[in-house]
Amino acid sequence: MSATPRSFPPPGELTWDQSAGRACIWCRRPLTSGAVSVGIIRDQFGAHNLDTEVWAGPCCASTTH
Repeated sequence: MSATPRSFPPPGELTWDQSAGRACIWCRRPLTSGAVSVGIIRDQFGAHNLDTEVWAGPCCASTTH
């Protein structure tokens, strides 16, 4: 597959639901069924690891690959 993967928003712009895996990383719709993990946003603050696994719902998952 040669499609360019979508970029993630910066960690500081995520809503609480997006950070917790409860909302789509791109459209912010609540996730119910059919959600897929689309990657990890890497971040840190000093020695603190702030990595966040992000999810997409069926609404946006088909456009990630």
